[in-house]
Amino acid sequence: MKAPPRLQSLIDEGLIDTVVRQLMSGKEAMVYVVRCGDDTRCAKIYKEATQRSFRQAVDYTENRRVKNTRQARAMAKGTKFGRQAQEAAWQGAEVDALYRLAAAGVRVPRPYNF
Repeated sequence: MKAPPRLQSLIDEGLIDTVVRQLMSGKEAMVYVVRCGDDTRCAKIYKEATQRSFRQAVDYTENRRVKNTRQARAMAKGTKFGRQAQEAAWQGAEVDALYRLAAAGVRVPRPYNF
């Protein structure tokens, strides 16, 4: 399978050798089965905010605090920088949750390249 453009940087960094197939596509991301050496992994690619199908994004981001006041103002105003910061915060929160769950003994996927 031809690698999607957003996976190319992971291939270039050596985290992925080949893309086997698309596993699924959901409301927020697409998941691909990939190979790295002898390991089979999944790569999750978040869809652009304009391409997502869920409408209540505020439910996912409500009560999240940002320490950087410049980012907080930009996020509140909805500027381009603010939207990018909001995306990064949202994706980072998901990765942080995976690390916390793993530390508590829950079997969850291990994040790479974060």
